[in-house]
Amino acid sequence: MQNPYAPLEQTGLVIDDLDIGAVVGTIREQGYAVVENFLREDTIAKIRAAFNNDVPITEMRAIGTKTGRTWRAHNLLAKTRAADSVFLDPRLRAIVDGVIGRYNQINVTTLFNTLPGETKQFLHQDDGLWPIPRPHPPFLCNALFAFDDFTRDNGATHLVPFSHTWTKPVDQSVESIQIEMQSGSVVLWEGGVWHAGGANITEDQERMGLFISHQVSYLRPQEIQLLSVPADVVRTMPQKLQRLVGYHTFGLGVDGRDPIDVLADGVVVNPEARTAKYWRQSYGMSD
Repeated sequence: MQNPYAPLEQTGLVIDDLDIGAVVGTIREQGYAVVENFLREDTIAKIRAAFNNDVPITEMRAIGTKTGRTWRAHNLLAKTRAADSVFLDPRLRAIVDGVIGRYNQINVTTLFNTLPGETKQFLHQDDGLWPIPRPHPPFLCNALFAFDDFTRDNGATHLVPFSHTWTKPVDQSVESIQIEMQSGSVVLWEGGVWHAGGANITEDQERMGLFISHQVSYLRPQEIQLLSVPADVVRTMPQKLQRLVGYHTFGLGVDGRDPIDVLADGVVVNPEARTAKYWRQSYGMSD
């Protein structure tokens, strides 16, 4: 039986002039890939406006940072519709399918802004939260979209190439590279890659971006999308996005029904379900 969670072979697949197979192959080989000019300027402007004016945010003091000089808006899909087009972009969807398989869902959604004075994070693996022995098949695929230019000085993300194949923790002094890229570009990496947000040593440059983490759908996500995004909000989403937040069909669904149908009508007991007495009578069986 074919593994439904196996990565998809995307060789030869081209969407909007982007060679999906080449991107997936690069991620599989070295752990990450950069795609330039992924987002249009007007898309970035729309999401930036939502972050600056509408979306509730918090300070982040974690993963080795204590300054509070990073602002984050987690649980993004409950807070704004401004970024929906990014989540549904067919190029992103094809890349994620190619890395971790077609049965995937959203794990984490974050708008962030790294301010001057922020320090470097600890190197870490995002798939380390699940106690699965290494080596293991890829089950996490991350995408980090740059709204501002990412430079060494403003804290461009550190990555350790090929570290997704390593089976032991790294020393924090291990050599890493910083992913410098222009606004509109995206860096994608497999969940086993050791990485960290860089230190923003500038005096006046902010580093804003959008982080989307995907996982195979049999794992419990870090952000519990089925709880954190209210059902009334999910009902307003396109069906593909509803699937991505966890209302997918693989498995038994809700008493044998498609979770999206249950989302619409609220009926959690299959309307075709009957008592054993009914079925015995219909089969001509005695009680």
